[in-house]
Amino acid sequence: MPLSERLLAAVAEAQTRWPGVRVDDARFEAWVHARRDPDAPVETALDKLRLAELYLACACAAGETRALAAFDAEYLARDSKISDDVKQKVRQRLFVGDAPRIANYGGRGELGSWVRTVATRIAIDESRGVREVPTEDALLDALDIDASSGPAYDVLKAEAKQFMQTALREALAALSARDRTLLLQYYIDGVGVTELGKLHGLAASNISRQLAKARVTLLAQVKRSIMRQKQLGASELDSLLDLVRSQLTITGGLRR
Repeated sequence: MPLSERLLAAVAEAQTRWPGVRVDDARFEAWVHARRDPDAPVETALDKLRLAELYLACACAAGETRALAAFDAEYLARDSKISDDVKQKVRQRLFVGDAPRIANYGGRGELGSWVRTVATRIAIDESRGVREVPTEDALLDALDIDASSGPAYDVLKAEAKQFMQTALREALAALSARDRTLLLQYYIDGVGVTELGKLHGLAASNISRQLAKARVTLLAQVKRSIMRQKQLGASELDSLLDLVRSQLTITGGLRR
């Protein structure tokens, strides 16, 4: 089946930007439709995607040599802010293996911004000298809630830190993948709301609202976990939640 006019135009744009890059029409069409909003009308959903950049990503995922060279030239080689070591790790992460991570690019924000976020995460890992950790562990590290002192923890004594970590871990696991991703990018990668907006194709104000909603959801989940684990008085429970809330505010402030 021939491509729609919309996708044909995207192919033409991509081939103008990156001459010689080619990908099978059926593969590209399937690639796009796997990433569009299935609940929106097709044309509306396509309006929200950066189709030409999805074409390049699709070709790279297929291992097309000219696409890989074009990607490298535009998004890595010319970026003087990224070290050569990090650039090499980005290449490995995005293009090596049975499931190359370039497939994670959803086309809702600029491909360049998405690549910079990947590079930033790698650079942060390098500077910390730690292995890549699951989202939940990384967020717990970022919150760094100290359960060793303070009136909110008097009732919990020695078990306080483990108790709160369990509540936070359960709460994070209950969040949607999108909320966890936003919290990770904001609190761990240090990506501000403006850059997150570009990355996800949304206004910065929308990102702020989504982050606020994710924090509210997280706190609600923490409360449910605490109530399930331990019987506490209302004032004790409120003190614990205030600590988590204040720590989220402080951590976010450090990363704006």
